[in-house]
Amino acid sequence: MRPVPSHLASAAMLTHFTRASKTARAIDNLISILTGGVIRGGRRMVRGGRPAVCMFDVPLTELRTLLARRNRRRYEPFGIAVDRRYAFRMGARPVIYMPWREARDVLAPTEFWRVVNMEYDRTPPIDWSFEREWRIAGDLPLAARHAVALVESWRDADAVFEHFDGRPPCAGVIPLREVLGSRDACASRNVVGSK
Repeated sequence: MRPVPSHLASAAMLTHFTRASKTARAIDNLISILTGGVIRGGRRMVRGGRPAVCMFDVPLTELRTLLARRNRRRYEPFGIAVDRRYAFRMGARPVIYMPWREARDVLAPTEFWRVVNMEYDRTPPIDWSFEREWRIAGDLPLAARHAVALVESWRDADAVFEHFDGRPPCAGVIPLREVLGSRDACASRNVVGSK
């Protein structure tokens, strides 16, 4: 009898979330991404000085953990879901979870953007592997047929459609509150300047 390999659910789409900034609400940042047709790479929490776009390999129905109130400083329920095959063709890859001290020994500094720190010898341990993160160095251009906008509610979906005169530059708009089934799961402080 052959053992059956265990397999965690994986998503056909990789998700990238935005948040409010000092000058714009999270939905405004999402509209800016859609308008520009690109997700710009950032350096926040990315080592090596090379900007990268960060995405998650988590099915939409399991995003509740990432979008919980305790993570609101990092993620709000506004973002883009990109077809994983498209992202892979563009250069996106799963990150490498490992201690920084080990990464410095085995990787060239130009590859540090691929690493997410993992430290089990600390109290509390550092382990971000539940995010199942993927990254792409630099920016990720969006192809409308391979991207879907993610918003908190139907009202936000209407706002996206209105901004683009009924034709947003993506394959669709998904209100996450409907997918996650809870108002609290997506409760947002979507105001200018909130953190």
